[in-house]
Amino acid sequence: MSSAAVGAQDWRAVACLTPNGERLLCVGESSSQVRAAYTGAWGEVIRDEDRPTVRAISLQRWSGPFWAGQWEHQGYLTVPTARAARTSMDDDLVEEEAEAVGADKSKKK
Repeated sequence: MSSAAVGAQDWRAVACLTPNGERLLCVGESSSQVRAAYTGAWGEVIRDEDRPTVRAISLQRWSGPFWAGQWEHQGYLTVPTARAARTSMDDDLVEEEAEAVGADKSKKK
């Protein structure tokens, strides 16, 4: 985990569970890459029964050489409230599909 390495995964998002425990959500080459990916990983990694125990999501960066470094906390990310994060475009698509199905059914009557 060194910035000299090509494609180094120097950033990660970790869900911090109560009372003590962690779940790795995702890793990436940059903080913006991790910020973009962690909500999608939320629905896949965190089980339904564990969601209420998530107290924070830590954005961390690797510091030091890959053989002797450590993860350092950089800030907190927003804990998703939904089971799987959806974009507004996804929601619009679902609504359009539902409207199309409803229109097809009314034409058949």
